[in-house]
Amino acid sequence: MTLYPNLAELIKYYPCHETTVCDYAEIEPEVLHAVVNDGEKLRYMELVGLSRLYECPIGVLAHQEVIMTDMSRWKHKKMAAAVDSLYMQLKYMAKCEGNEEAKSRLERADKVHQKFARDAYDNKLSYGHYLGAYERLSLDVARSKPRPKRRSLISA
Repeated sequence: MTLYPNLAELIKYYPCHETTVCDYAEIEPEVLHAVVNDGEKLRYMELVGLSRLYECPIGVLAHQEVIMTDMSRWKHKKMAAAVDSLYMQLKYMAKCEGNEEAKSRLERADKVHQKFARDAYDNKLSYGHYLGAYERLSLDVARSKPRPKRRSLISA
């Protein structure tokens, strides 16, 4: 049983490697496993490092229960709409603009968005799941945007 269920949710859904989490918290991977699985406590500065990584308050990470969204609240509907907007932007880039990078990323984004939308519809969406889906889709959109061509001395 973990003392940090929201941290476990973030690790599950957030698009970063275990080594990145350990680097921000300045802990070893076995300590992270003990925190998530065995109830080991984190020090305050380790929580500060994780809150910087996930861009969320320390109180969210230290909360004893999983923080759930409530789709009857306007703010939570707006958060879900932001994730939907990112997905639609990626889909537009793939289908209408013919962006090959967006097409390749759309397959994984479909799965992420379907799970997110299903949980939001069933009112079973955790805050960690929202943060992870938002970050994953925003990274996919950012990496799919066309890059400007480099300047060359040789004219074509």
